[in-house]
Amino acid sequence: MERKIVESFLMGRGFNATCKLLGVGRNRVSHIRERAREYGYLDGRKAIPPYPEALFPDPKDGRCIKRSETDEQLQKYKQWITERLESGWHPVTILEELCVSVGRSSFYRFLHRHNLVEVGENARRRIIPEIIHTPGEALIVDWGKLRDVLNPETGKKRTLWMFLGVMGYSRYLIVQLVWSNDVPTTLSSLEEMMKELGGVPTRITSDNAKCFALKACKYEPLLNPAYERFASHYGTQIECLPPRSPELKGKVERMMPFVRRLYEAHGDQWYGIEESQRYINKKIVIANERIHATTRTKPIDLFLEKETMALKPLPAVAYEVEQFHEGKIRQDGHIRFDNKYYSVEEKYTGKRAVVIANSKQVSIYHEGKLVEVHDRITSSYKSKSTKPCHMKPWERELENDSYYRERAAKIGPYVEEVIINLLIKGNGFIDTRKIWGILSLDKKYSFLKINDTCKKALSINSYSYRTILNLLELGGETFEQKECERRKSNDMSLKFVRPIKEYQQLLN
Repeated sequence: MERKIVESFLMGRGFNATCKLLGVGRNRVSHIRERAREYGYLDGRKAIPPYPEALFPDPKDGRCIKRSETDEQLQKYKQWITERLESGWHPVTILEELCVSVGRSSFYRFLHRHNLVEVGENARRRIIPEIIHTPGEALIVDWGKLRDVLNPETGKKRTLWMFLGVMGYSRYLIVQLVWSNDVPTTLSSLEEMMKELGGVPTRITSDNAKCFALKACKYEPLLNPAYERFASHYGTQIECLPPRSPELKGKVERMMPFVRRLYEAHGDQWYGIEESQRYINKKIVIANERIHATTRTKPIDLFLEKETMALKPLPAVAYEVEQFHEGKIRQDGHIRFDNKYYSVEEKYTGKRAVVIANSKQVSIYHEGKLVEVHDRITSSYKSKSTKPCHMKPWERELENDSYYRERAAKIGPYVEEVIINLLIKGNGFIDTRKIWGILSLDKKYSFLKINDTCKKALSINSYSYRTILNLLELGGETFEQKECERRKSNDMSLKFVRPIKEYQQLLN
């Protein structure tokens, strides 16, 4: 604008005409005219410098003439600060290690004044080497959100997820749309990808989602047992990348916004997940037939020509997708799965475990280690699967196949019932002396006599060895006869007690 004002005066226009033509205020035009006279532009003493050189030099900033006390202190350490910034130190670390005490804001102003901020940023900027895959080497997978779906019937919002797979060599892209990213859904989606590829890659590369790894780690993650079993069935390797390193799977990360862009023409209308899957499949076919910017080749051509031959053949037997459950082992030594209970060793009580089940077996894992396998309970009348080795001693002896019960059952059913009562009565302590005392009576008495005697012991609710032995020693006398004699003897001993008949006559 300064140049236009001066040129307007040189062309012979007046003050008012210049203000009106350029739409500039009178004070500014007056100020520029005085400065132009001072520099000699209007009287011809000096020619106007060519564009883009300024007509009037900028006035000196007085602040740069006077240096602050902090700047003079830090000037001595400028080289030391520069060396630390070039080695990747953060500015706050350098401030903490300085030998002089300066304010945080003063230190950052010093860095900006001497153009040292970019030095540190460039040094800390990481250079990611190119990741090169051979044909059929890796299938890189990842989860991503595609859109939110509003159910027209219930009015509730639901998230539609996309599970992406990219072949590392050809950049061949596969997309599966699902409602959940749990373990069964993930494994089913991987199985569909294998079928579409027509083979199995050498390894599957992913991040550390729960469906892939129970615990993320920079060096060795704790893999999900269900995922390990799936990889073992297909004969492929598992590669879970370190946490917070998406750049190591950039080939699939870059596809996330690309797939969302492919879907945006679909609009907000919702006709079901099957319709959306068909729509995205058509788009993916077109995308795979376009020339890739990196390989300069169509992904579909590169995949068919080189990668198809390098893939392993699919297994002859289809994989049965297993159920996955993670829970805590109860105090009774069982873990709950599908409303049934399965036992483990006592040392795992209170710890978290993973249950993986198919239609026939239930496998229990703790920290990636298989600790127990049970036959799956299919009966609606049975709720627990407890192995004998996991039972307490008294619980074990209460089982039908325990030695005590088998020995007692040979003598008679009432003998077995007495033994069971003795086992229950112990509350965790088995008094084997009483049990063996009763079972050893067969050396002197017959099975029938012992069984009848145990029946009498049950009728008086007495299960001790001494009671049963006394009843057996009574010989031919029945228990009822002995009891009557005892009562009569008690009545005779009480000579001052009137018979009950006298009291009945008095009542009449």
